[in-house]
Amino acid sequence: MTDDADTTLPTPDPDDHVARLRAEIEATKARRAGYRAKAAETVARGGPERPTDEELGIIKTDDTAGKIAADAGQEIRSWLGRLMSRFGRRGKK
Repeated sequence: MTDDADTTLPTPDPDDHVARLRAEIEATKARRAGYRAKAAETVARGGPERPTDEELGIIKTDDTAGKIAADAGQEIRSWLGRLMSRFGRRGKK
């Protein structure tokens, strides 16, 4: 059996720990300064840029009820015209 007393972890150096924490704090401060600069730039421009309709996935079409009805009427007239030309006007003298 091994003795658990022999497997002790080395004591961490407090100065190294403090140095790591300070570096982390400085990196956070730099990131925050960058965010603030970007926010100030956005405010100076008058607000955030609105995404385009295309970026939002909005597709503009002419699908009003009137347009749909007109297209359907045109399709029916075309179909009836083909039918009449195929079978002619029976019973007409």
